[in-house]
Amino acid sequence: MSVISRIESMMEDYSSAEKKLANYIIGNIEKVPTMTANELAEASGLSAPTVVRFSKKIGFQSLTDFKITISTELQTGIDEGFSDIEANESFYSIKNKLGNNAQVAIKETVDILEEETIQKVVECLETAESVFLYGVGASSLVVEDILQKWSRVGKPIIFEKDIHVLLPQLVSNEKKKVLWLVSNSGRSADVVALAELAKNMNIEIIALTQFGNNPLTKIADVLVQTSRPKEITNRSAATNSLLAQFATIDIIFYFYMAKNESLSEKVKKTREAIQDYFMDSK
Repeated sequence: MSVISRIESMMEDYSSAEKKLANYIIGNIEKVPTMTANELAEASGLSAPTVVRFSKKIGFQSLTDFKITISTELQTGIDEGFSDIEANESFYSIKNKLGNNAQVAIKETVDILEEETIQKVVECLETAESVFLYGVGASSLVVEDILQKWSRVGKPIIFEKDIHVLLPQLVSNEKKKVLWLVSNSGRSADVVALAELAKNMNIEIIALTQFGNNPLTKIADVLVQTSRPKEITNRSAATNSLLAQFATIDIIFYFYMAKNESLSEKVKKTREAIQDYFMDSK
């Protein structure tokens, strides 16, 4: 995920001062690597501490790390590859644009995922006796994918679309449990409310959400973040962000399987059982 992509994707989260700095960096990206915090601050009409805080807010350890990354991208060349769909586009153009957009969304997500984070997710799932899932809207499709995958390896996993049905089960279940929440925005009211309740009950929380700060990132014990890909202007539902989430779930699942080789036999048995069922039903 390139620096400019990070900056642009988080524009709605910035204060007025941060937006001013963001716009300056985007418009003068070639100058930034050689500028000090004071020079950036003076050029954008802000303070040096604001510049340093901004670099950390968008995911860098320091301003130096931020500038080195920009310098590297300028040398190697970064092609974001995102294209919007225009009126009266041909089928050929639409399929190629959407294909390229999907590749960008997945690559940006893969670039920001870290093994340490995925390892923490795997450890949570390994030690949990019960895993509760929740997500609304398009995120519920991702939750269904989690349910389908981990059910096939024998993990006790519970997903209820109605939060009023889920809550009693979450509260009354006495086993060691984990709550896995999916929300691209991290702001869905029901998801955040459920996270706060679980936190008060000392239930471990895994959250899958987009890169940046949101209410869910402040509550989760283990935070997995995808990129913030651009979406088609006239979209009817999430597209690229959904693809990024699905790709992340695949990575977590196959890393989980790699750490638990014995589970491959369970997957094989479930696959054979399904095949036998369809053969018998013919």
